[in-house]
Amino acid sequence: MKPITVGIVGLGRAGWSLHMEPIIEIPGFKIVSVADPLEERCQEAAERTGCKAFSCTRELLERSEAELVVVASPSLSHHTDAAQVLAAGRHCICEKPMALETDEAFALVAAARERRLGLFVHHTYLHRPQYHHMRAVLESGVLGELFAARVCWAGFNRRWDWQTLRKNGGGQMNNIGSHVLSILLPLLGSRVTDVFADLRNVKDAGDAEDHVEAFLRTETGVTASIVVSTAMALSGPRWALHGTRGAFLSDEKSSTIKCFEPGALADVSVIDAAAPGRQYMSENIPWRETAVEVAPAPVAGFHQNVLDCLLSGVEPIVTPESAAEVVRVTNRILSFRK
Repeated sequence: MKPITVGIVGLGRAGWSLHMEPIIEIPGFKIVSVADPLEERCQEAAERTGCKAFSCTRELLERSEAELVVVASPSLSHHTDAAQVLAAGRHCICEKPMALETDEAFALVAAARERRLGLFVHHTYLHRPQYHHMRAVLESGVLGELFAARVCWAGFNRRWDWQTLRKNGGGQMNNIGSHVLSILLPLLGSRVTDVFADLRNVKDAGDAEDHVEAFLRTETGVTASIVVSTAMALSGPRWALHGTRGAFLSDEKSSTIKCFEPGALADVSVIDAAAPGRQYMSENIPWRETAVEVAPAPVAGFHQNVLDCLLSGVEPIVTPESAAEVVRVTNRILSFRK
């Protein structure tokens, strides 16, 4: 079968390592063009793939027949470049965040739907094991009904590159925070309606946040507490899910599930009087605690999924609507920037 021809806009960290390198390894794709303002990057890509090289998105779209164009330009340009790609009638892979403004994100979704084009946002964590592991635990019902989630995606490192500047769309929320939300939002079960957050710059060179604490509540009352930080030398478990019959903790390699069976507890009613024996109420909970290893993801990788969508009509793991929702919640959190 004739391979799908690919163009790549932006040959920095994302364009080169996260897109070009994996695409080269998939026989169903052929890289035919690249665009980057730095001539040496273009020359390196041409030598690596035999592709044509251009200086900007417009030139690539005018002079290349690429059927699928990867937008891996700086964050500020994602929406503008992706809009150009869709307007030119090409399918689009867009690096995250797909836009910096909510209305721009949903405009891209509408444009892709109207033109019947694929719009694939690089929320690659939805293709990784941990997301599918947690979703399977929730769907199994062992935790009962989810009422709260906690995420602590933290460590310590200093940055002084362009992504530490607000003017460039930098900061933890648009960088790591979008990954966290891409995993978390589908697990919560309903749309986020309420947001409170604190964002601050603790040690990075720029003016964008390197530490975020946010609290979300959905329309059905499920809450989520989020820490996204590169300013914390020590932190707790990355993921915690709390349900009406138990809890789940995970470091993304192994997980602990502590729960009790349905019907294991006797019915109780309120004693609205002096406590018997002046004691707090207590009972023996028949807890069952198990350790579970995180298994490989039961889905194709991101770029293979894109190929399967275009050739076979399978559903994308990352829908454009879910990616736009990440932008919406990200902007609600960013509204608390001081």
